[in-house]
Amino acid sequence: MPKRSLGFSIDNYARLRPVLWHLTHRDNVPLIRKSRLLLPAERLTHAVPDSPRRGQQFRQYEAVLRDQDVLHESCVQFEDGWTMKDLLSELHRRVFFWSGYPDRPIRPGRRAVDRYRGSDSVIRVPFLDVVKNHLPYFSRCNSGATRMQGGKKVPRGSRTFVLAEDCYFRCSEVVEVTFIESVRLPLTTEVARSIDGPWEPL
Repeated sequence: MPKRSLGFSIDNYARLRPVLWHLTHRDNVPLIRKSRLLLPAERLTHAVPDSPRRGQQFRQYEAVLRDQDVLHESCVQFEDGWTMKDLLSELHRRVFFWSGYPDRPIRPGRRAVDRYRGSDSVIRVPFLDVVKNHLPYFSRCNSGATRMQGGKKVPRGSRTFVLAEDCYFRCSEVVEVTFIESVRLPLTTEVARSIDGPWEPL
């Protein structure tokens, strides 16, 4: 039986989780400042990979790409005819943010901040300022992390990334907000070495 669509409005989501949080390697910050763009991996590499990126750093052009060490095909229950290559393709063409509040991302985002504390800076930006020019997709999971949950494989498929009106989960269940292709960062964007600051304009 198909999952029932609950849907929610952009404004309702923004009232609950008004800020987007993004992690990037500190070496990328000067490039982001200069361009005011967050680029998906497909803009920084030549082709969709056949397997996840492994290891801490992948330097392409002048940017450092995030590893995909927590992405494991053996832990995925693919839906709707998806394959690992379909999942990698979707991850490759999106820019990812953690859902969050003015002072912190949600708990999975805080765990990611801790994981990359030694290498990454944190970018935060008001959600509504981004969606003025970009269409958001919502996920109820960390789409690039596929650890088994309760001994069961985690689902990935066409309902991993959904528009607000098509969501089958509530605003409070959103984990990630993603955008297809590049995201232009507004003047309200801030950057820091940790979620504790000090914060400064990008």
